[in-house]
Amino acid sequence: MFLPQGLSLAPLAPGVDQILLAGDGFSARIALLGGQLIDYRRDGEPPLLYLSPQTACQPGKAIRGGVPVCWPWFGPHPSDAGQPAHGVARQQLWTLRDASRDGEVFHVKLDGPRHGDLAAELDFRIGPDGAAIALTTTNHGDAAQTVSAALHSYFAVSDIDSVQLLGLENAPAHDKVADARSALPAGPFRFDGEVDLVVYSSQAATLRDAGWRRDIAIQPEGSASAVVWNPAPAKAQRLADLPDDDWRRFVCVETANAGDDARALAPGERHRLACRLHFSCHG
Repeated sequence: MFLPQGLSLAPLAPGVDQILLAGDGFSARIALLGGQLIDYRRDGEPPLLYLSPQTACQPGKAIRGGVPVCWPWFGPHPSDAGQPAHGVARQQLWTLRDASRDGEVFHVKLDGPRHGDLAAELDFRIGPDGAAIALTTTNHGDAAQTVSAALHSYFAVSDIDSVQLLGLENAPAHDKVADARSALPAGPFRFDGEVDLVVYSSQAATLRDAGWRRDIAIQPEGSASAVVWNPAPAKAQRLADLPDDDWRRFVCVETANAGDDARALAPGERHRLACRLHFSCHG
């Protein structure tokens, strides 16, 4: 396959390759394990994404950080407790199908795993202004299939006490920690203790980081739910692939089809779940 200038393949770990993107003033990395964006940064600025220094990079295990792809179910399997949490896409190798470049914007397409009659593909557009990720699911079977999914973005932050989430005010939510239905506050959302929310909204959200003086804008498409997550100290200590104190260094705001937003696909139908990530610094 012809690879455009600035794009190359390199080993990430034994048996796992990564795609390296080098543009004018920015760089990115996509792991073929999980098909996930694991790094994006602009020269002289903090990274957009958090990647755990203790994560495993081997087939059969999910990479902790970047933008893991939860597919074709989010959370536990609806009927089989023996299946992996958040589906099979995070743990399997994806295949590079196509790569091109239009000016400073890279376009990368990956083919993912099949799960029964369901197939997944990813489309990345990455340039100096940020990244766009689209997950497309196709039902190749003769019967309807239900799909839930998420683009599980780990956003790097200066410190969790310095960030607030805007744009989801008053949205209905399922608090999975308390197992209760509620609504988000009327003002900015702050991370206080363990957070695990499925928020029912199709609105764009902004993660404001006072410490790094930047805003991360998250624009969803094909989604009416967002997952907001941070493990806090107690749960972080139970995660072997996460340093105990690194819960302070990221928050997850995930474009999703989760909970009540799961999608039923008719035979031959496709669904596109996408997010555009753009960030800007301010004084």
